[in-house]
Amino acid sequence: MEERVPPSSAAGDLTDEPPNRHGHGHGHGRRNVSSYDDSFDYSSVSRPVGSLDLTPEEDYDSNTYVVQVPKDQIYRVPPPENARIVEKYRNPMNKRRNSCCTRVCWIILVLFVIGISIGITLVILHKVYSPKGAILFIADVHVKNQSRPRYEFTMKVKNPNENVAISYENDGDAFLLFKKKKLATGKFPQLEQEGGDSRNVRITLTGSNTVVPDEVSKSMHDKKTERAVSLQLEMNLKGEMNIGFLNLWSKDMHVVCDFKVSTLRTGTKVLSQKCDTQIK
Repeated sequence: MEERVPPSSAAGDLTDEPPNRHGHGHGHGRRNVSSYDDSFDYSSVSRPVGSLDLTPEEDYDSNTYVVQVPKDQIYRVPPPENARIVEKYRNPMNKRRNSCCTRVCWIILVLFVIGISIGITLVILHKVYSPKGAILFIADVHVKNQSRPRYEFTMKVKNPNENVAISYENDGDAFLLFKKKKLATGKFPQLEQEGGDSRNVRITLTGSNTVVPDEVSKSMHDKKTERAVSLQLEMNLKGEMNIGFLNLWSKDMHVVCDFKVSTLRTGTKVLSQKCDTQIK
């Protein structure tokens, strides 16, 4: 069957009435295909480049035309949701960084809130319990006269806090002084005291290699007469304040005891003393 091409506007002999492209079974605007001039040579009419191919797949009696449009002339606009998806996955690294920054900011905020809460709790507990430093005084002094004298002190230590326990570390330093001159050094022992507890603690101080002052030496060696001498005992203590199992405060305590003894040989008696504890 020979393929027939409907004449274009350039043919000149065609009728002015356009063909009906939508007439499927309705009969409106039907054309009589036999009205065409069969003597016209349609093969001589060239098709313009890029023109639409209106060639029917079957004979003209079917009144059906197939329109073929080149693919490069079909344009489609993506829906808005596609644009959002593309934007979402366009820069995944930036999104990941923003997510990490958000998490870090939240963590910092949570830690800040926790720190503020703990600080407020400690302030409230400190005001409610008002922890005080230990009370110390000298119960006994014994001196061993050797090449390097040893001074043994029995200290009575009391925890004045009823509801706060105190733990003393064993690195507390103790010094014996005579007119601001250091005679001996030692350590305060490790000690744990419950609230309101009172106990005796022994501290041993060893004399230095320096020459002992005359007043101290006479008080040690004069066997006929007791020679009273005034000394000073100084201690730097570190105490942990505890409520139950909670370690709430760490306090540095500076203790100074000014005292006077009857002699530094056998039978030493404490004549007077004044001990003061300062919390730092």
